[in-house]
Amino acid sequence: MISSFCLKNNKSSLSLVTSTLRQTESKSYYATEKKKVSVILSEDIPKVGQKGEELEVSKGFARNFFFMKGLAVHATHENRKLYEEFSKKIDYSSRIAEKNNAKAIKSLKKDPKITVMRRSTASGVPVETITPENISYSLKRRRGVIIDSANIIFPDQINTFGDHNIKVVFGPVEIEAVVQFGML
Repeated sequence: MISSFCLKNNKSSLSLVTSTLRQTESKSYYATEKKKVSVILSEDIPKVGQKGEELEVSKGFARNFFFMKGLAVHATHENRKLYEEFSKKIDYSSRIAEKNNAKAIKSLKKDPKITVMRRSTASGVPVETITPENISYSLKRRRGVIIDSANIIFPDQINTFGDHNIKVVFGPVEIEAVVQFGML
């Protein structure tokens, strides 16, 4: 039907064809949002989750990976009751701490420069020195990374403007960073 409009060289029929095409493009099947499904893991899966944990995954991933290999079941009321004792044993607080540490490590490896600004006296000397708490606060505020101040190691006290090397420790991982101490 569209080809018969195209063969007539009328401007009105051409505009009708383009408007029809625009309407069909906006209603495309692929433009719809991917649907998610809740599953409960029936086994411990490294880097994914523990047995009894409920996850939101795409339908295709659930169907083609979890269900095909028998690693998960649909999150129905009955299945939640079956896996309830396993889900109570999961330590979510340690998992959140691990994610925060991974985010902090990734952020510091990507950009090891930490900027801290302070006021100075008329002679150009900083009013106050930098402490590990200041660096921790700066990382939290500027990057959204939470680091305990006890994990920040100074070689010596930072009381002059300029760049200073420090170390940030996350368990076995030790990252070298540079503190840029600047004037306001």
